[in-house]
Amino acid sequence: MQRPIHIVWFKRDLRVVDHAPLVAAYKSGQVLPLFCWEPSVWAGEDYAKQHQVFVQECLIELAIELKRVGLNLLVSTFGIVQTLQHIRSHTPIAQLYSHEETGNGATYTVDKAVASWCKANGVDWQETPQNGVVRRLKNRNHWNWHWEQRMNSAQAVLPSHIVAAPVSVLLSINLPATQMVQTSGLDKPHRQKGGRSHGLELFNSFLDGRAAKFRGGISSPLTAVTAGSRLSPYLAFGCLSMREVVQATRERRDWASQAPHLYPSSLNAGLVGFESRLHWHCHFMQKLESEPEIEFENLHHAHDDMRDEQLFDMESKRRLQLWSQGQTGWPLVDACMAMLRETGWINFRMRA
Repeated sequence: MQRPIHIVWFKRDLRVVDHAPLVAAYKSGQVLPLFCWEPSVWAGEDYAKQHQVFVQECLIELAIELKRVGLNLLVSTFGIVQTLQHIRSHTPIAQLYSHEETGNGATYTVDKAVASWCKANGVDWQETPQNGVVRRLKNRNHWNWHWEQRMNSAQAVLPSHIVAAPVSVLLSINLPATQMVQTSGLDKPHRQKGGRSHGLELFNSFLDGRAAKFRGGISSPLTAVTAGSRLSPYLAFGCLSMREVVQATRERRDWASQAPHLYPSSLNAGLVGFESRLHWHCHFMQKLESEPEIEFENLHHAHDDMRDEQLFDMESKRRLQLWSQGQTGWPLVDACMAMLRETGWINFRMRA
């Protein structure tokens, strides 16, 4: 009789370092890592082609990292519920492991469907916190304490080898082929590349000196390209864990304080400013976790009904099109739109 397998569902945590669900599965039995291109999520307006290609690059590196510890990544172009059902028809599933995710309404709908499927099929789903966001937090008065507790806790340590689900199981699953979900738009020619190695390279160069320009430098669209950490996509898709970034930042601050002659004079101040942004990162995700309605409603209801888009005249639509194409005639605006079109990124002041 086939032994039940333990599935690790990779979502926005495309790494093996500091990956608690992977460690928990390793301690329980035969492990099958799984990533699903969830059609209902990727077809949404939140995603464009650049995101899909970035994640594809992340998955290539993730598969290599998993291979080093003896695991084979299973990638499905079906939704997670359909994929789990297909796997279960070929082999028993003991448990499902994943990180908690604070996403949008679409990802929350998927999570609820997974919870229902697991309950109906007797599969225990074990979710683990990934960052400073706290589920079912009644109020945010003491949220800072929770954030510090999470950031100061030890990172999950993976062994050098994990018992994988047998190859025969993988062959028997044999997911039916389907086309990749087609996201809108074109890939950006000068966007950042996906994968943990690219994230680490950027992070190390930031710790080694770029952070000295962080304060002040992140405001200008010219200097922000190098003064900013540029880690946002690698944190967003979990190539780096928030905890490892915070801990490495604090460690470098200690080094810079003990041996200031080895580092740029403003490095420590820049790293202090950077850590405050990491804190904000989780803080605003916590707001969405606690108040998910802000995805669909105005944060301040005084703004309700201020603009009726059905009343847009032809001139307003023409101006909107010029703005989106970077052809307004205002050099700063048009330059920002050109940068967004070519790189997929503009700094936070220009977004504002």
